[in-house]
Amino acid sequence: MSNIHITSVLPPFEEEQLYPRATRFLRRADAMGLLEEPIQELSADVVRRVARILSKRGLASDLAARLTVATSRDEFVRYLDAALRALDESPVPEAELAKLHAILGHELLIEMLDISAASLQRYQSGDRDAPDAIAERAHYLTSVIAALEGTYNDFGVRRWFERPRSVFNGRTARQLLSRRWAPSDEAARSVLAAAESLQDLGAT
Repeated sequence: MSNIHITSVLPPFEEEQLYPRATRFLRRADAMGLLEEPIQELSADVVRRVARILSKRGLASDLAARLTVATSRDEFVRYLDAALRALDESPVPEAELAKLHAILGHELLIEMLDISAASLQRYQSGDRDAPDAIAERAHYLTSVIAALEGTYNDFGVRRWFERPRSVFNGRTARQLLSRRWAPSDEAARSVLAAAESLQDLGAT
């Protein structure tokens, strides 16, 4: 379940440049399993609190420190952009796998990661480190889900992966993300692009 349910937006985040950046930052952190509690208010204090949580995890510590003291719109724009890039480059497999499991369910997750149920359990528990290829797939899936959660609830997210789409030539995202795929593959890039298009165009 998503922890992001914005019901109030405080200055300066009602501005056109800041609102999408801040919500994407929060959804990305949430999809990676890094948020500790639900968020209903979009404000400078909330953004700073999330930045401190990431810093405690060793993620984007320098940028988190800058977000903590940012006051102007331009500063928030600059540091949020940099923080999003830093999250994109920072897999956290154990947290991400737990979050993915909660959203996608057991069957869909092990199929798209192309692993056994036993391996998933070991990686989630920390008994064994996830191989780089699995960590990269999991991190990529959190990117897709972060984009989808701006439009869909958990059920809708799962259905999105199952629905044939013209942009995928009648195939489903689930079919495209199977059998030793990598985030750099053309098929995977097309799935992420389709999900990210919903952030601006609405659900399709």
